[in-house]
Amino acid sequence: MATTEIVVAPTSTPATAVQYRGVALLPNGKWRAYIVSRDGQVVDVGEFGTATAAALAHDRAILAVLGPGTCAAVLNFRAAFSDTELRFLRGRHAPARPSGVVAMVKLSADGSYDTELSRFASHAFDAYMDPELALDVANFRFAHSDMLRQLKEKVVITAGTTADQETCAKAKLDAEREAFVQAAKNKATDELWVERYHHRRQQSGRTFEDENRWPITMPTIDVNVDWFPGEELIYLPHGSCYVDEMIVRKDLIKNTEPDTHMHDDLLI
Repeated sequence: MATTEIVVAPTSTPATAVQYRGVALLPNGKWRAYIVSRDGQVVDVGEFGTATAAALAHDRAILAVLGPGTCAAVLNFRAAFSDTELRFLRGRHAPARPSGVVAMVKLSADGSYDTELSRFASHAFDAYMDPELALDVANFRFAHSDMLRQLKEKVVITAGTTADQETCAKAKLDAEREAFVQAAKNKATDELWVERYHHRRQQSGRTFEDENRWPITMPTIDVNVDWFPGEELIYLPHGSCYVDEMIVRKDLIKNTEPDTHMHDDLLI
């Protein structure tokens, strides 16, 4: 599936023009979202009040058809999608076949899509026996451990000293579930996030393949790292706000025979 870039939509910054894929301005002032199949067939994805909403509908339709492995280059807001929404759009957890999901996206202007996504995220949080969904919840808890700890503390304070242990545990679990549901929502529905997203893309001058981990600032080229002769500094393509690096010995890569002077725990 392919898309075309045919329209320039204004953002909140007057001097900035954003080129969205699969979006066209209609005579009535609304924005039409569409996708184009490999044979050139245009599939309508609905009409929306803003170019951003239409661009998001285009992305959702593309991901429903091609899945989460879709290259970010054919999307408008790859970084806006949570892992939970990606599962909702395509795969065994999706509520329907790709054509059914696209039909849901087409009617998403009334908020029905977001309602169904929130319902799915709430169910996913409690799906302890599903390994994929349980992994998403575990990753969420790990990535937001500090925020969740503060949230639970506030919940306990709100419950009061008279609340028993079972009541407090349920209140903390409910708060954690609600935080997971909020995190599953698409970030492109937030106008401030969209503005910052375009600003980062203009500053970086490139599109990250893994935009789910967009850096706040581009990492500096000069990084002071201690390594020994014969070792090479390799940057991992995660794009996180931290400098991800791995020091690898060149001789370990080139030599097929293990070094007899190396410790057993260093053998690879």
